[in-house]
Amino acid sequence: MLAAVLTSCPSNEKFGPDADYFIGLQKLDEGNTKEAIQKFNSCIKKGTYYCARESAIQLAKLGNLQEKNAAAEFLYKNFPDADTKLILAQQYLESNELRKLIDLTDDLDFAQDQDSLIKIRMLTLQKLNMEDRFFSEVYTWFTSRQLSQEQYQFYRDVYSPLLDQKVFEELYEPTPQDFALSYRLYIYRRDYLSGYALAGQLLSYFEGGELEPCAMLASDLGKSFLYGSEQIVQDAVFLRKEAELLKGTPAEFYMWFYAARLYDGANLYYKQASTCYENAIASTDDASKKDNALWYLMKTSLKLSLDKTLDSIADYARQWDDPEYFEDFFDTLIPSLIVNAKWSAFEPLLNALDGYATKETLSQLAYIYGRLIEEGFIEPQPDQKEECVKQVFEKALDSGTNTYYRIMAAYRLGLKGQQLEQALGQGGGSKPLQLAEEPTPLDNLLNGYAYFGFREKIYDTWLSYYKDEVSPQTGFYLASFLNKCGDEDDVYYSQALRIASRALNMSSESIGKEDLKNVYPQNFQNLVDTYAKKYDINTSVIYALIRSESFFDKEIVSSAGAVGLTQLMSPTAGEIAQKLKLKDYELTDPETNIMFGTYYLSELIRRGEGSLLRAFFSYNAGFRKVTTWLNSSMLEFGKSSSLDMDLFLETVPVSETREYGRKLIGATVMYEYLYNNADFYNTVEGLLK
Repeated sequence: MLAAVLTSCPSNEKFGPDADYFIGLQKLDEGNTKEAIQKFNSCIKKGTYYCARESAIQLAKLGNLQEKNAAAEFLYKNFPDADTKLILAQQYLESNELRKLIDLTDDLDFAQDQDSLIKIRMLTLQKLNMEDRFFSEVYTWFTSRQLSQEQYQFYRDVYSPLLDQKVFEELYEPTPQDFALSYRLYIYRRDYLSGYALAGQLLSYFEGGELEPCAMLASDLGKSFLYGSEQIVQDAVFLRKEAELLKGTPAEFYMWFYAARLYDGANLYYKQASTCYENAIASTDDASKKDNALWYLMKTSLKLSLDKTLDSIADYARQWDDPEYFEDFFDTLIPSLIVNAKWSAFEPLLNALDGYATKETLSQLAYIYGRLIEEGFIEPQPDQKEECVKQVFEKALDSGTNTYYRIMAAYRLGLKGQQLEQALGQGGGSKPLQLAEEPTPLDNLLNGYAYFGFREKIYDTWLSYYKDEVSPQTGFYLASFLNKCGDEDDVYYSQALRIASRALNMSSESIGKEDLKNVYPQNFQNLVDTYAKKYDINTSVIYALIRSESFFDKEIVSSAGAVGLTQLMSPTAGEIAQKLKLKDYELTDPETNIMFGTYYLSELIRRGEGSLLRAFFSYNAGFRKVTTWLNSSMLEFGKSSSLDMDLFLETVPVSETREYGRKLIGATVMYEYLYNNADFYNTVEGLLK
């Protein structure tokens, strides 16, 4: 174990009675179970909530079956929650206390409780030959939530063989409920053609009252029409009729919603689609469903008319519940405004969304609006131009989690000194945040894992609780500790970075440079230094690349198949290996991956006439595409020879690539600022060439 060596770490005494939990863990590691039990019992009596709870969990793992049962019962009685209930249920199952297990789980919420807990109950019902309850509760479980892998495995390994055996022995006749479960499995496996073929039978069960038209079944039925239908418009009309028939039931929303999706997919039926989306919104009180339908309605409106969409934005904004859900819509809308030269739309759009959209969206709009004024595309009153530009760039500074627009606004405003430090998230000097004088019980648990050297327990515990009571100070402390652990085992690098990034987003205090360095770490420093020098690239650019691509996780593989720290695709890596004359290589090896990624980026910079941002875009999307995009963008802005790269970024037609460019610019600037004391303005100008 790595002992904590951080300057801000708390003293042993500061943990008080909670220290007994961590000492108990140490005693267990030493094989001294008797003393460990004494320490856990002491912490339960005198410690704060989370350390006492964890002590009780440890006791539930020790002793014979009878002792484990008693400890698990004590645990759930004194610390009742979903996890401790699961521990007790598992213990009852292990000790064959099946009646107790049934009593414990009689109050399950099949829509919310853990699948693993529900599965234990189902297996117990089967063991006790309580078949009616078994079949009934499995149906409830499977129709109350989106299907999970655990449910799929349960159906395949337990339910289906049992049902087949009962039918074979003529002891059971399949019911509409059994049909519904098999239907759900078709859709889970994306067998939409089978789902579509059987949709009529499912609807007949709804109409005959044999099955409740519940939301999950209705959603599956809608998906079968959307992805399995060959007669799109006819089926859209059919679902509209079903929506009327099922009015007032949980299924109504999905009938309207998927009728709208079908109309949308058929093209030229956007008005009908809009009507169905509006009816779907009106049919439910569920905020997430409303937001989902509203998002599609706004997308459809954009296909119908850009001008009418802009006119409706204020009304749409007043209807949504979660503004983050709509960020990607505006990231699509804004390039459309630029491509169509709708310069005058930016000011009213910014005003309409103020107070409704996220800080990130408002910052993006404000920055672009200011740049359009600077470039002469928007002409305010001559005596108001300078003040107007200043106001919108100041608004862009309040960018939430979007580092890029905050940096760009600071650059345009010419901020210096403390104002610049504040804009870059660093106004707390060089020292790290001090741990709270009176840490919460949850802080005590996490800080204790670091202080006593239990690094392997930190990240999973943090994941379970970071949305609750974990302070930013604790987050930075844990990140600093884990980053040091990464020097021995690099699996901790990505864990440290994720914790630090979340701590930064949660913090309302000024952050010092040392804490910010945990958000922008220099992991794999020797390798980065070596290959950045070899291929003549600033190390800050390579760190930014690795941070943005993989969060310093050397094993990561993307859904598209990109591998390792710099996320290289196999064909690209093969070409690089040929050029570097390497036959055998492994992309999960940090040195190989950093060598390949640095070489590849250096080639893209060379081909892009030294432009870093063009190289970033090309790394993500391919060199030829970026060249085509740049030529199109110059036409859109009416430029014949050159175009400021921050404006080019806003017209890149692929959202992922736009965001990629923002991340790389933001991270490069921060690395230069934090480690190289580089001039902020020279750095930004160099990135925008």
